Amino acid sequence: MSGMYDQPPSSDVPESSMSAYPSVGRGRPMGRAVDPVGFLNAGEQRAREMQVEIETVKLLRQDVISCYRKEGVNHYQNCREYVDAYVAAISDPDLLNPKQRQGRIEKGGGGD
Repeated sequence: MSGMYDQPPSSDVPESSMSAYPSVGRGRPMGRAVDPVGFLNAGEQRAREMQVEIETVKLLRQDVISCYRKEGVNHYQNCREYVDAYVAAISDPDLLNPKQRQGRIEKGGGGD
């Protein structure tokens, strides 16, 4: 197979102490941003957060697949918690539509 389902090598990754950049909108409907550096930093932060969410979904999917293979015919009962976590992650509307998240953040209506 492609190796997607193989167990990744274990590595100790230290926790990051970096804080997120604050969300900065353009400030103007057209033209240059009021704070171009802040605008670019906020865009990069959104891209990093999106990539983390995508990788989290991939890991949850791998957990579901490995549980299905391990449990066999009993996977409906024994893998329920993995499936629930996976469905909750992929049902997040921000994951499916990143522009919706960006609009909500720029309006100040949400974001973690």
